[in-house]
Amino acid sequence: LTMHILSVSKKEVGRAGDRLVSQFGTGEKYKEEDVQILHEWRMLHLYPLSKIQFYMEREAISLNKNALLSSRIKRMPSIVTKLSRFPDMKLNKMQDLGGCRAILNNLDQVYDLVNKIKSSKFSHELVRMDDYMIDVKDSGYRSFHMVYSFQNKKFPSLNGLRIEMQIRTAIQHSWATAVEMVGLFRKESLKSGFGDARWLRFFELVSELFYKLEYEKEPSGSYIKISEELSYLSVELNVFDILAAYNAVVSHIEGSKKYDKGLCIIVVDTIKRNINIKSFENHNHAKAAEAYVESEKYCAENKGCEVAMVSVSSISELKNAYPAYFLDTKTFLNYLSRYVFIK
Repeated sequence: LTMHILSVSKKEVGRAGDRLVSQFGTGEKYKEEDVQILHEWRMLHLYPLSKIQFYMEREAISLNKNALLSSRIKRMPSIVTKLSRFPDMKLNKMQDLGGCRAILNNLDQVYDLVNKIKSSKFSHELVRMDDYMIDVKDSGYRSFHMVYSFQNKKFPSLNGLRIEMQIRTAIQHSWATAVEMVGLFRKESLKSGFGDARWLRFFELVSELFYKLEYEKEPSGSYIKISEELSYLSVELNVFDILAAYNAVVSHIEGSKKYDKGLCIIVVDTIKRNINIKSFENHNHAKAAEAYVESEKYCAENKGCEVAMVSVSSISELKNAYPAYFLDTKTFLNYLSRYVFIK
């Protein structure tokens, strides 16, 4: 029964969150008891997540039997970085520790599912809705979010825990996957609006283009304008080669027993079209850092060359976050290539 009861008060959960944020800020090691509290609080959301997910999935499948469904409990690094980005947010009030997602064919299906869930007869309480398709985030992120407060008679201690549903189209999902992937390799939180201004602009434009494709169904003049700037950025950032190379790196690391853990230094040469991966065990941080600096020098002198240092665990975490289309940048590039004309 410990799964359903906290060993500390909710106020104490909030304080543990504050302490983790300040340890994160100063770069010191997290205190074991704070990590323990965060973990316990996070796991408390498992049961509510499974119940609320059940309703979402049942309705999604009735609309589209091929809907892609997944759920997750938020990972510790994501929790701490989110708390540090939003100083007013408290760990005990976070809305998306437990989240489930449905990916559907088109915008009509997304709104149909939202309406079906809203009119479902269950005791959980809808506490907020955000239509990020209309009210797009600056990054270009689009999706429909619903947050439910869990209510039940069986485990009253769980009442009030919040679970977030994300409902989006396959095209929107291909966009989100590509943003995550480029962010991972570039070590930039592009989806939160941090990082290289050109990549941020690129993804913002692609999001607009994709939405027009889904919404208007017929190309119009407004596309042409977007297409021109996108074509320019695609060449400048070498988008097609870079994304295809990242995809190859990931499937290579995934398919090989050699990389179970540790760090990889990846050099992508888009002109020679080759990829070089050196792996280092976790205790070999200094060696990895040295190799990274060397590779950076090499890339500074060689056009079309990019270097990234990626931990293997962050690649597998990315895979867990996007199980359905695991980093399939092909979908994304296929949509893009129809409207981007590279001379």
